[in-house]
Amino acid sequence: MKTIETQSDQSSLLTEDGSVIGLRDDLDLIKNYLTPAFLKKHTVFTSLEDFLQSAGFSVSTQQDFELIPATVMDAWVLQNSKFLNWSEMVSAAGDFYFDTQMKAIKFKSI
Repeated sequence: MKTIETQSDQSSLLTEDGSVIGLRDDLDLIKNYLTPAFLKKHTVFTSLEDFLQSAGFSVSTQQDFELIPATVMDAWVLQNSKFLNWSEMVSAAGDFYFDTQMKAIKFKSI
């Protein structure tokens, strides 16, 4: 494995085939962040499964997810959302998730 700098200036661990691994690609975490509400707002898709299947990815396990080449996922995100790459999309999804959770508990900022 090697560490590289991505376009978003975040380090990513790459396997020999160029697929990304690491915490940011934990499938369960990604499923929590890329909610139907987020995907409907930022893509034409209504679920993460639809988003991945439309790209030709068959993902049922963490290992399946990790085998997706980072460059292919980045290109799919760029083509099908307002985001430049996968990392940017996941980061925005995390922010969206946090905001949604704060609104749910009626958190008011100071």
